[in-house]
Amino acid sequence: MATIFNDNHQKIQTHMLTFQLHYQLRFGDAIYISGDSDYYGNWSLHHAKRMKWNQGHIWTIDIPIHDFQYKYFVSSFNQPSNVEWEFGPNRLMRTTEPSRIADVWNHRKVMFQCYNPQQYPMFISGSSLDLGKNTRRVNMKQKQDISYKKILANVIEDKVIHYQFHLKTQKYYSSSMLSLYLDTSISQSHNLDFSYKNYIIAFCTGMEKIKRSIYQLDNNICYGYVPNDETDFNLLKDANLHTIVEFSNQAEQPAHSVKLGEFNYLTVNFRSNMNENCISKLCSLIQLLISKYHVIYVCNNSLSHVRKYLQVYKSQRISK
Repeated sequence: MATIFNDNHQKIQTHMLTFQLHYQLRFGDAIYISGDSDYYGNWSLHHAKRMKWNQGHIWTIDIPIHDFQYKYFVSSFNQPSNVEWEFGPNRLMRTTEPSRIADVWNHRKVMFQCYNPQQYPMFISGSSLDLGKNTRRVNMKQKQDISYKKILANVIEDKVIHYQFHLKTQKYYSSSMLSLYLDTSISQSHNLDFSYKNYIIAFCTGMEKIKRSIYQLDNNICYGYVPNDETDFNLLKDANLHTIVEFSNQAEQPAHSVKLGEFNYLTVNFRSNMNENCISKLCSLIQLLISKYHVIYVCNNSLSHVRKYLQVYKSQRISK
C-alpha cells in the first residue's frame, strides 16, 4: 500500500506493482518504463517513469495497480532524448493484486493453455527451445480444467513460434499446427485479448473432438493419415500445408503428381519391405521436395510405416 496524489492533489491509498528488470548500462544512461495509460501520459516520453538502479544492475519501480500496456526503453539518466526501445510487442499488465513483476529485456512471458476437463496427459511441442525445438514433446502442468506450459520467449530469435498440443488417451492425438506471432507489427492486436497478468496467452479450446491428426517430425516435415474429404484438406490448409506426399501401398504404382486446387499432391511408391537402395532413393526424393516446397505433409493410412521410414530419413540426414 502506498500514498499517491490524484489530479486534484488529494492523497489516496493504492496498492502497487513492483517492476524489476536486470540490464547493465553505461554510466549516464537509465531504464525507463512507458505505457498507454494516463499515468504514463499515453506513451509520452516526458511522462515515462525512470526506474531506480540497484546493486547488481537491477532496475526497479513501483507503479499503481491498473490495466495498461507498457514497454521499456533506454535513454539518458537526466532526461529522455535519444531512445532505444526494446524489441517485441507491447507488454500487457492486467491484475488487481499487488505483485512483483520480473521482466527480461527483449523477452516475453508466454503461457500456452489447452482446455482439458478430463485431465488427460497433455504435451506440447514447438519451434522454440523451451518447447523442444520440434524434436521432443514437453509435459504440460494441469490446474483445474486447463493444461498449461509457461515459457520465456526471446522476441528476436522467436518472432514466430509454431506449436502443437498432444493429448494421450488410449491413443495419441495432436492438434493442427498453431502459430504465435511475437513480431510487433503482426502480433499486437492478436495478443491483447488473451493475457494473464503480464503473460501472453496462447489458448486451444480443446482436443476431445479431434479425429484426424497432424504430427510434426521437424521444421520441414509433417505427417499423418491420407486426407479423405474436404474437412481433412481444410485441416491441412489451416496448418499451412499445401504439398502432400502420399506413400502408396500399391507395389506397381508409378510416382506421379497432380494439382488439387491449391494443393500439390504427389504419390510415391511405398512398400513395407523396401530395401536399402529404395530407402536411399526415397530419402533423396524427400530432400528434393523439401528444397522445392520447404514444408511437406507425408501421409499413409498406416502411421507406423510412415514413422518408421521418416525416422530412417532423419537418421540418414543426421549421419551426413
